[in-house]
Amino acid sequence: MQNKTILISGGTSGIGKAMVLQLLKDGYNVSTFAPQPPSVNAFIKELSQIFDPASFLIQAGDVTKEAGLKKIVSATVKKFKKIDILINNAGYGIFAEADKINVKAYQDMLNVNVVGMAQLTKQVLPYMKEKKKGLMINIASVSGRWSFPRSEFYSATKYAVMGYSEGLRQELEKFGIRVTTVCPGMVKTHFLTKEEYDIRMKNLWKGKEPARMEAEDVARTVSFICKEPDSVEIRDILIMPFER
Repeated sequence: MQNKTILISGGTSGIGKAMVLQLLKDGYNVSTFAPQPPSVNAFIKELSQIFDPASFLIQAGDVTKEAGLKKIVSATVKKFKKIDILINNAGYGIFAEADKINVKAYQDMLNVNVVGMAQLTKQVLPYMKEKKKGLMINIASVSGRWSFPRSEFYSATKYAVMGYSEGLRQELEKFGIRVTTVCPGMVKTHFLTKEEYDIRMKNLWKGKEPARMEAEDVARTVSFICKEPDSVEIRDILIMPFER
């Protein structure tokens, strides 16, 4: 797709992996990374059977390690000469009642979901500013719009993503850089632990599993955003499962 290069954090599983596959099919060059070397190596093998290795770069890296992020961004620019689109996707959720939360676990989640996103953005922005254009897509959540019982700590991180994105949008407008937030509802991934799933099934869903989207549904939405011309700014998209 016009030889554009996309960098995605957390792209070897779940929504991230679906985005990598969709965007490679669309014809983009795609670079991604994840902290688990085994998943990185497995994904490299999988992609090599489908796509030209010249079109993708898969690395091991952690959004909480700034030195590692510098290397990831540098390697992406070295291979593809530029970064046109950044997708801040890495993140996870922990869920607990307010008086039972593990504060250290919450701080770790905050470090990934918010600080890690800001650190990666910091590394990529100089390349976009130099070219006076670019697109940043921050994957937030429906929990960044509404909070729910036991998810207030996760919601706090996603509200932060929304606030960060709004300020960033205004800050970067003069540089020709657009900022979009994508807020998915429930998706069929391994996002919820079995324990959390069972708690929700009993206490929240009353024994009936709610409608959930496929990761590919979110990936197609992101694909649509990426294809829009530089003259169009999609600021925020809420994508929800439709329950009949």
